Amino acid sequence: MAASSQKPQGKKKARDPPKFNKSSKQPFKPNKDRNDTARSEAVALQLEDDVPDFPRGGGSALNRQERNEIRAEVDAEFEAEEREMKKRKKIGMQKKSLSSEDDLGSLFGDGITGKLPKYANKITMKNISAGMKVWGVVAEVNEKDLVISLPGGLRGLVRASEALDPILDNETKAVADNLLASVFHVGQLVSCIVLQLDEDKKEKGKRKIWLSLRLSLLHKGFTLDSVQEGMVLTAYVKSIEDHGYMLHFGLSSFTGFLPKNSQADSKEIQVNTGQLLQGAVRSIDKVRKVVHLSSDLETVSKCVTKDLKGISIDLLVPGMLVNARVLSTLENGVMLSFLTYFTGTVDIFHLQNSYPTLNWKEDYNQHKKVNARILFIDPSTRAVGLTLNPHLVRNKAPPSPVKIGDICDGSKVVRVDRGLGLLLEIPSTPVSTPAYVSICDVAEEEVRKLEKKFKQGSHVRVRVLGFRHLEGLATGSLKASAFEGTVFTHSDVKPGMVVKGKIIAVDSFGAIVQFPGGVKALCPLNHMSEFEIAKPRKKFKIGAELLFRVLGCKSKRITVTHKKTLVKSNLGIVSSYADAADGLITHGWIRKIEEHGCFIHFYNGVQGFAPRQGPDHLACKFN
Repeated sequence: MAASSQKPQGKKKARDPPKFNKSSKQPFKPNKDRNDTARSEAVALQLEDDVPDFPRGGGSALNRQERNEIRAEVDAEFEAEEREMKKRKKIGMQKKSLSSEDDLGSLFGDGITGKLPKYANKITMKNISAGMKVWGVVAEVNEKDLVISLPGGLRGLVRASEALDPILDNETKAVADNLLASVFHVGQLVSCIVLQLDEDKKEKGKRKIWLSLRLSLLHKGFTLDSVQEGMVLTAYVKSIEDHGYMLHFGLSSFTGFLPKNSQADSKEIQVNTGQLLQGAVRSIDKVRKVVHLSSDLETVSKCVTKDLKGISIDLLVPGMLVNARVLSTLENGVMLSFLTYFTGTVDIFHLQNSYPTLNWKEDYNQHKKVNARILFIDPSTRAVGLTLNPHLVRNKAPPSPVKIGDICDGSKVVRVDRGLGLLLEIPSTPVSTPAYVSICDVAEEEVRKLEKKFKQGSHVRVRVLGFRHLEGLATGSLKASAFEGTVFTHSDVKPGMVVKGKIIAVDSFGAIVQFPGGVKALCPLNHMSEFEIAKPRKKFKIGAELLFRVLGCKSKRITVTHKKTLVKSNLGIVSSYADAADGLITHGWIRKIEEHGCFIHFYNGVQGFAPRQGPDHLACKFN
């Protein structure tokens, strides 16, 4: 039986060429063939021992008991090996599961069927992409751009040219003439679309999110047939007429009109051309292709988007109010269904209660009806994020009663998230503020088990490091070193002050310095040393902590110097023209040399002129 099984194997081996044959001739390896044959015969004999009832060659040298003992040992080894394989496979599956669970940034949408997701959708720097529509809050209004606070603590930038569509011929010039400050204000809710992400030139490894507020992009796909009474729309003020405002939706297919006796006219903020206004559709004139709006705040905040026949994900806009129903609770949020065809998720920082405890899932029974607003839409994955935050549902940005750098005593621990961080309640006025402390910010040393060090209901001292305007959530630190820093916001920076900073980037134009509170500053190339530096990377090493003196802080752009004479100077600081007194001796630096003298700069942009006196070689001394 064994011989017949070996014969075809030998023939097959003679016919088949080697799997990887580099030469055209087949090498002759007689020793290997003989060894393979011997091993094959040994395997065959071992297999025959497993059949005691049909021994070959007059029987085995082992008796039945010995064979049974050997078989038992072999079976035990196979079982142990099988258990080990299963154990390894299980560990591998667990690792794979944990890695997928830990990656909370993955997005999913209507493409998922059958098995429900385990985690709620959330956008991160890893998964945010061009084309996504996101709701945000204006955090800063600058001369040339806007800073938008996005979900999850992300921040995006809007160039002045992307803040609105060029609805007028002179719009481009108007944008250049600082129109942003007259159209936008801090705390304003806006719908954005992601244009692109690019590398931050100043900080390697960081990326910037560029956004657009153009309605032509947000309303792409809208037609007059898509508009229905009761729908809330956003429009530009194209012109101000005697009886109202002519509106532009970023589309050429229809226009809008808002009467002056509406709520918009009674606002304290003056309505300007180009300004964004929200209104509820009162009526539609399909003949003239005009949509009439009402901007009554109460009506606008309560208008729910109705089910529209043939509605697609392209017609969803961030900020839309929808009726939703709870499908299931997830590990870090809730899954909802809305507008019949769509599903979306709410993460734990956007629930109805700003202070969800460990038992928060009990508040969201299946089929419970809720009002929610759309937070973001990803058309590529059909993922939709929703919010149940009561402030956002009322179409208002959450309050921000605390400031970055504030030290808050008696903050209550509301929830301990094992391996993640702490949810706190800061006793601020007029209302308390939720804050979150990441596990890496709870102590100077590594804390492996938060639940043992911090108990629910205990009180801690926290310093506010940042603020998520869209969630109304502060981020903080419990580290002792966090309470020692003097600079946590741009307002803490004063010209002439000496502060320690960490080098985070070095380039040909200078170095980027970060203060302990996170505020960044620029040390220009000519201020990196007393002398001219050809290779700044040799002078400044990334990660090094050095002393600097603040030169100035204009429009949140901080410049510092590392010139030894200026940093260690004990002379008086000239940071305004009022500080310049007759006979005052102080340090400055030469900025420009002219034929009749040189210009000397001091702190905060103050400059003076030293006329030439003495021989001509004095110019060399200035150099």
